[in-house]
Amino acid sequence: MSTEESFALVVAGDHVRADYVTLLARLGLRSMAFARTTDAAATLNGVAPHVAILEVEDGGCSFLRELRDRYGPDMPAVLVSADRTTPADVVAGLLVGADDYAAESMDTEEFLARVRRLVERTRPSRGATADLRRLSSLTPRERQVLALTTEGMTQKQVATEMGISIKTVGAHMQNLLGKLGVHSRMEAVALAARAAAAADM
Repeated sequence: MSTEESFALVVAGDHVRADYVTLLARLGLRSMAFARTTDAAATLNGVAPHVAILEVEDGGCSFLRELRDRYGPDMPAVLVSADRTTPADVVAGLLVGADDYAAESMDTEEFLARVRRLVERTRPSRGATADLRRLSSLTPRERQVLALTTEGMTQKQVATEMGISIKTVGAHMQNLLGKLGVHSRMEAVALAARAAAAADM
């Protein structure tokens, strides 16, 4: 991808903004980086970024709604957060229009892989179909564990709700992570939320 034609939008605090710019350069993307959403909004001038990386703590959720109004659903967008990383936070971020939601502590290579997948996609529906196919491979109990986790429950709360041990919940979680091809509860919740949003379209 040409850096002359493509750019990434980064809106994040001083502690991480330069890091994201450096990472995105590894994908061949120059970045327009801002500390404030108002500055970013004024600078874009109708040109859609190739991908947007928006920090939740710096107004990312509300600004994402504005970007969606401007450019529609096809512009890849990732919400990032240092502290708001519970399953409920992830779901809320995906519901406002994010394609992915990442913790700032996430492994660098994993973050780059996620962003690369988003910027290289050609048809969003293809990814949604794959998500639905993977979810269909889960057993009813695994689906229940995932659904309760998506609602923001801890493993202990899921165990109480389902009347099973925490160890059994953990086993179901490990099994469903493997079937979904993800590595964490957060990723599983993100996948489930994407599939649910696609089903409602």
